[in-house]
Amino acid sequence: MKKTLYFLLLLICALVIGGLLANEATGAFAWLGWSGGFNFNPGTFVDTDVISLTFGLSMNISIAQVIGIIIAICAYIKTAPKVVPDAKK
Repeated sequence: MKKTLYFLLLLICALVIGGLLANEATGAFAWLGWSGGFNFNPGTFVDTDVISLTFGLSMNISIAQVIGIIIAICAYIKTAPKVVPDAKK
């Protein structure tokens, strides 16, 4: 459980830092900001006078975020046994 949380923390940090780098990338490093994504917006399911219910999904990922994810996975493999040792009973 602790290793899973540690892995998720590394991934979230990699995505956030990669997103920040992608937004600020200019000049020779502008390729880091290239991103692709998809949107799924099926429309409004319930539309009454009181409430409007709509579901949708949007995902956008950049090159910097992919590189960050790869670095996070490598860091997890190298550091997980040292940071979160197995509990021996």
